[in-house]
Formats: sequence, structure tokens, C-alpha cells
Amino acid sequence: MEIINLPRLRVNQLQTLCENSLKICEPIAEIVSATEKVKAARDAFAAGMLKSKASSGKKELDLLRDALMSGFTKAIHAEQMFPHDDPAAVATIKSITLAVDKYGSKIKNLPYDEESAAIDNLLADIEAIDLQPLAGSGLSRWIEPLKTANNEFKTAVQEYVSDLAEVSQIEAATSLAPALIDALEGMYTLLYAHIKINPTEQLTIAYAELNKLIAGYR
Repeated sequence: MEIINLPRLRVNQLQTLCENSLKICEPIAEIVSATEKVKAARDAFAAGMLKSKASSGKKELDLLRDALMSGFTKAIHAEQMFPHDDPAAVATIKSITLAVDKYGSKIKNLPYDEESAAIDNLLADIEAIDLQPLAGSGLSRWIEPLKTANNEFKTAVQEYVSDLAEVSQIEAATSLAPALIDALEGMYTLLYAHIKINPTEQLTIAYAELNKLIAGYR
């Protein structure tokens, strides 16, 4: 009988081996201190596996709102060139144009946060305009999709920032692997020492099961 040493393992193999090793060792009262260390190292390692990177769909959402903003602006320009007979329609187009010009035609080129605020402000100004004189123009159909895309982008940014904050507090799994390996090998060594000092059937069977388990990874 020899002291168990772990072979080289991939991180997902290490996680599985750890769980199976704990199933074998947790019932053994003599090595509770070692199993507790393994569980603590396991928990940190598992967190690192889950939080190894933050993700976000903000790039795609930004492209979507840019496309909608561009389409909305072009639709407004098209209405400016249409020969409206209704003075109310002409006045409404003028009001919408002033609202767009207020925030600039280059909204989509602004930094993310500034673009979000500019679109929010533009939409607020347009909501204050009576669009009924242009009911048949199709201009109003751009408003809800643009509002939705802008809100979804802001949500994605918040989630991205939140993910980064969590990741910054949790080391990557690969950097936590050595600590977990040390804890596991410490548990195996303590079990081995108890077998040498006071062998019992429970200890011997557990050690044999561990040897068989680890042999499957060699």
C-alpha cells in the first residue's frame, strides 16, 4: 500500500474526482478535519469554474438600436420631402425634426452611456409630440422597437458590470486547482496514516476504493 498521489488532471476531471473522493471519505470520523478542508477548497474551485468569465450581448444590442435609430431618422427625412397638404402634419414633422436635431444625427457614434441617455431623451421629447397628424406615415412604428432595444442594451450593460464585479472577487478555477489538489492529497495522506497506526475495515475499504477511483484517471 502506497500513499496516493494525484495524476495530472483537467479541471473538469479534478472537480469530478473531488466529489467522488468526498463520497468515500466523508463517513470516516478519523479524517473529518481533512475532509472539511477539501470541501472548502472544492467550494472555491467550483465557484471559479462557474464564474470564469463574464459575458454580455451588448454589442449585438447596440448594433440593433443603431439600425433602428438610422431607420427612424431616414423615415423622418422621407416625411420632410413628402408634399403634405395638412398644415398639422407639416408642423408635426417640423417638431420631430427639431427633436432629432437637438440630440444630433450622430447619436449612434456617441459612447455607449451617452448614446443610451440621448435616445432616452429623444424618445421623451417625441412622446410629448402629438403624432396623430402623421398617423398614416408609419413613423410611430419605429418608437417602441427603438425604446425596447435601448432598454435591453442598458439591462445588458448592468448585467455585464455585475458579472465583472463577481468575477473580480473569485479567482479563476485554474489558479485554485493547486489548493484543491493539496487538500485532496492531504486527505489521502491522513487516511493512509490512520491505516498504518490503527487499521480498521472501514479505513482499508475506503482506501482501496480511492485507489480504484484514481486509477481510472491514470
